[in-house]
Order: sequence, then structure tokens, then C-alpha cells
Amino acid sequence: MRIWDSFQTALESLAHNKLRSFLTALGIIIGVASVIVMVALGTGAQQAVQSRFRGLGSNEMTISQRRFGGGNQAATSKPITYDEALGLKDLPTIASVQASLGGVGTVVRGRESLSDTSIQGVAADWIKTQTAGYVAQGEFFGEADVEDKTRVAVIGQTVARQLFPDEDAIGQELRINRLRFEVIGLVRELDRPDPRVDPNNVVILPIATAISDLFGKERSVAVRVRVKDEQQIAAATQAIKNYFRQVHDTPENQQEDVDVFSLNQITQAQSESAQTFALLLVGMAVVSLAVGGIGIMNVMLVSVTERTREVGLRLAIGARRWDIIQQFLIEAVALSLSGGFIGVAVGILVIPLLTQYRPDLAAVLTWQSIPQAFGVAAAVGIVFGIYPAIRASRLDPMEALRYE
Repeated sequence: MRIWDSFQTALESLAHNKLRSFLTALGIIIGVASVIVMVALGTGAQQAVQSRFRGLGSNEMTISQRRFGGGNQAATSKPITYDEALGLKDLPTIASVQASLGGVGTVVRGRESLSDTSIQGVAADWIKTQTAGYVAQGEFFGEADVEDKTRVAVIGQTVARQLFPDEDAIGQELRINRLRFEVIGLVRELDRPDPRVDPNNVVILPIATAISDLFGKERSVAVRVRVKDEQQIAAATQAIKNYFRQVHDTPENQQEDVDVFSLNQITQAQSESAQTFALLLVGMAVVSLAVGGIGIMNVMLVSVTERTREVGLRLAIGARRWDIIQQFLIEAVALSLSGGFIGVAVGILVIPLLTQYRPDLAAVLTWQSIPQAFGVAAAVGIVFGIYPAIRASRLDPMEALRYE
């Protein structure tokens, strides 16, 4: 028999039992559709993670003082000073440096006071990293205020309401640790995503003033640097470690006393987690395909039993055993491929419906998954159809002809 004849015979056999063929292919349909949808969800999750962190700045790194050990007894390394942070600007791979120092204190004005206020010391160019209109009234301090350690402050709305309830806060004075600061700016009302934290209960000071008058030089500043090129992240990381090894006079046989983290590292970790999750989902879909393959094997074995006399007759008039294998194998593959075709169509239709019903889900159809799904469906048909085909080819013609 030619392959086309075997293919035509296989289709006729499937068409003769339409309902049984559909129910058998249902497992393949569900499995293939699941593969398409799961791969789309996994790809969408990966792209969402990458775009989210790319929006935060994939060429940014944070530098912090290293802690050795764990728990309350953890030892700390030498603090990172503000001058050391500014020295990072001289590294050829660094485009900009942002240093900050924060704490919590009580703000007083006359008889009014506000506790648990966030005190933030930042550089003058810190305002450039905030959204437009961050300062709603007044102005932000400049480079001269930082260099001269001027006692000026920009306050949040909660501080203004508590300490200056019936008057304009601009130009007024408040006290932090008995030191007087002039209010020169008022931050706009900020959203409060966490009810436990009030972002409007804040006082922003020039970082040099905060260090000299409030926190002291023993406190380590937090540093964020922007690398000129995202491809230079590794080189910049090593250059930063070498810089602090030199300024802190760290021996060569000791570990660097700073930790350098890049958003690329976080992005990579998140992408790997999303990829692992996607593989888990695909694995579950493959289990569905395996169940569908078992269904194909079961139906093919039933088909061999039902067509025993037919197989015996064909063998008796000269059909080769390979012709019998070919016929049943093509029938199994045709069954699985038809299920795969319907499954791909179902998967493509489900993806937009899923994202419309759940807009928070990121699902991206990858066209490479379609031929992969077809390939898996064909493999399932071959793997689970080979045993019934071989079993049919090994029937004894005389015994098969006498089969009732």
C-alpha cells in the first residue's frame, strides 16, 4: 500500500466512528490548548517582570554598608560617607550618583509636635528623580544649601497640617532635636498605598545638614548610581568594589565591605522564577497530553480488536506487516494531529478571552509554540500508536480470519 492509501483508509476509519474519534482526541485538544495558553502566560509574566524593572532603571545600582553575620549581633563594616559617595562620580563607568540618609524623629513647632516623622537627607539633584509637581508650594533647596549645610526643610502635607494648621508653612520655622529649620517648600499630597505608612509625614533636608546636625558621620549613607551603559553593569560593579576597597583600606585577603545590587540581578531572578513557573505550567499541560495519548492507545487497541478479521484478510491476500503497522500508525497520528489542530485554535481563542476577563494577567501568544504543539501532538500519536500498530501486524492470518 502507498502512504496515501493508508492515510485515506485511516481517515475513513476515523470518520466511521465520529463521536468516538472526537472523545479520543479531546484529551489531545485539551493538552495542546493548555500548552498554548500556559506558554503565553509564562511569556507574558516574563515580559511583564522585565518591563516593570526596566521602567525602574535597568542601569541603576544600589550600594550599601555590608553586615557580617545575622540577627541582632550582626557586625557592620565601615560606614559609607557622603564624600566617599561623591567620589564615585570619578569612575569612568558611572553617569550619576545619588546619596541619601534617613531616619525617624520628632518635629516640634511651639506647643505642637509630630512623632515618627521620616527625616530624609538628600542631595539637591534628588528632586530630578521625582515626578513633576512634587513640590506644590515654595521651592526645593539647591547645591549651595547642601554645600553650606543650610538649615532649610521641605515638609509633607501631614507635617504642615499638624504644625501649621491655620497658616502658610513657607517661611516658618520648626525644630528637630532642638535645632531650628526654615520651611522653604511643601510637598504635594502623596498617595497612601499602605495605611500603616504615611508618606506625607516627612521632612526633607540637605544631606550635608542632616549628617552634620542630626545623624552624625558614623551613619552610612545609602547610595544609588546610574551606569552610563547597561552593558557595563559588571565592569561598574567591580570598579565600585575596588574603589571602596581602596578608600576603606581593605586588605586583599578580606571581602569587600560594601554590597552592590543591580536591578538587572533582580530582573534576572524574577525572570528565572517566571520561567520556572512557566515550565511547571507546561509540565501540567504535558500531563494532559500524556493522558490524551493513553486514550489514543486504548481506542487503537479496541480498533485492532474490532478489525481483526479485516487485518487477517489483508495479510492473507499479500499485505506486508509494515503495511498494517503503517495503516494503524497513520490512523493514530491523524487522530492526534486533528486534536492538535483543534487544540491550537482553542488556545488562540482562549488567550484574548482570558486577558479580557482578567486584565491583570499578562498573556503573550508566541507563534513558536504552535509548531511545537503540533510536534508534540504528532509525537504523542506515534508513541502511543506504535504498540497497537505492532500488535495488529503480528496477528496470525488464519486465527484472525476465524475471529468472530
